[in-house]
Amino acid sequence: MEHVDRALEAKFEEFQISRASFDVLAALRRSGKPYKLTQRDLMRSLFRTSGSMSLRIDALQKQGLVNRSPDSEDRRSVFVTLTAKGVDLLESVIPAHLENESSLVAGLSRTERAQLIALLRKWLVSLEEEVAHGRQLYLGMTLLDSRASTKIRRAVGLPDIPGLLVNKVAAGSRAEELGFRKGDLVTSVERQAVTSLVDLRKILNHSESKTRKVQVVRGVETVEFKLTSSSI
Repeated sequence: MEHVDRALEAKFEEFQISRASFDVLAALRRSGKPYKLTQRDLMRSLFRTSGSMSLRIDALQKQGLVNRSPDSEDRRSVFVTLTAKGVDLLESVIPAHLENESSLVAGLSRTERAQLIALLRKWLVSLEEEVAHGRQLYLGMTLLDSRASTKIRRAVGLPDIPGLLVNKVAAGSRAEELGFRKGDLVTSVERQAVTSLVDLRKILNHSESKTRKVQVVRGVETVEFKLTSSSI
């Protein structure tokens, strides 16, 4: 997977954008003309935090690829619009990106590609089932993916906040001892946003701090836990 990620990033770098920037531009393009979404809608569709999305949009605006404009009906809301330069860039990037993706599987026949797609789909479904049945555990608690977390919070009227929802805390587990509860939303570790289990593992594996601060949203209130190396 690292080889694939590097190959994809290298192609985007040829156009002086990152993969994350492309995701934002592509989301605006998919919305249809006038290629305009609120920043909140972009956050929801890409499962990014407000801070990380603001930084991404700032960079794209400096490049002249997007514009910001206030929402006349809601002062708290800001629209992000794809500029003509952004549209032109995508006209070049998308074909190159698709060709790059095709080159990565060029060694497979059409039949083998179909088999690969089917296997990957089966694999993803199995991972989702693992989450649903409580087999994705961390410190003895089940963490749901960001999509499921958002869906559950919306169902009970809580605001959309990117993160991983605690679906279960095993009795007598380290998570229970530390004070985690079902319904807590893990949003960041060491001030780094957590929007997937992959994010969580990367941050924990690369952090050199002996004590790691985990920020959790409990309902609408923010709670912070401190995990020592012995806790993890």
